Amino acid sequence: LSLKRTENIMSITRCASSSILPLLLAVAAIIISSSSVHSQQFQQPPPSQPLGDVLFQLLDKDKNQKVTLDEVNSQLNMLEMMFNPVEGAGGDDSGNDEANEYKQLLSGVKSAAPTLFNLLDVNNNQSLSKSELAHVTKFEKALKKGGGMRELLRDVFSILDENADELLSVEEIMDGSANDQVITKLSTRVHELFPLRSDADELKDFVTSTIESIAGDGAVVDKESVAKGMKWVDDDGDGHISKKEVAKYYNLAGKKFMEISKTIKQLGPMLAMFGGMDMNGGGGDGFKMDL
Repeated sequence: LSLKRTENIMSITRCASSSILPLLLAVAAIIISSSSVHSQQFQQPPPSQPLGDVLFQLLDKDKNQKVTLDEVNSQLNMLEMMFNPVEGAGGDDSGNDEANEYKQLLSGVKSAAPTLFNLLDVNNNQSLSKSELAHVTKFEKALKKGGGMRELLRDVFSILDENADELLSVEEIMDGSANDQVITKLSTRVHELFPLRSDADELKDFVTSTIESIAGDGAVVDKESVAKGMKWVDDDGDGHISKKEVAKYYNLAGKKFMEISKTIKQLGPMLAMFGGMDMNGGGGDGFKMDL
């Protein structure tokens, strides 16, 4: 043992008789100090749990082995507060910009939460089990190369693109949401990758509402509302959505999802013990899709 470490151990021994807590803290300090020197040789990161399992731990606040929509909304509200920029904070605004990006993403998740919750609630008992949240793990894997999401998105685009000009118009999106044949094709394709129900027909309502959501939450689905909803993807302002534009925003959303997923899996098990979670962190390296 080095002289410094010997002195530390003697100090621990002297304080042991007066308090257990200082003893534990001192031991932890020595272990951390020693480990940092040899981390390259001995430390290996613990294997991460599947995303769905970690989410179950985080969202099940009362630990009754089921997750309710109220618990989901409670955690999302907490996360929104975490990413509120500090008013009057000086210095570089890049941190606030990143927080605002996460807040916008969370806002979208909150709006979609009831629909996604009902989709995952396979047995329709108003709560999510661990096995039902495992579908989130499947979704994460689908985003990765060869996972199937790229092919699914291509097929969805082609099914909606009635005239095969590789552009989606307002009329094609509106027709798609009201055409039972189109909805059946889309539901069948979604069910192939995500068998969330016993048959594809049970996914029709979800597919229809997803298309209609382009018009905005609660908005009447008409040409004006659909055209307005398309603008955030229609970069060139031509009134159509191209495959290139879809790929661009899919990649942006996918990367952000993978970043959040990585951080949740790293910190989630520990944070679940405190009833909260922190989505700050990096990840998503290598996420790329070209339609």
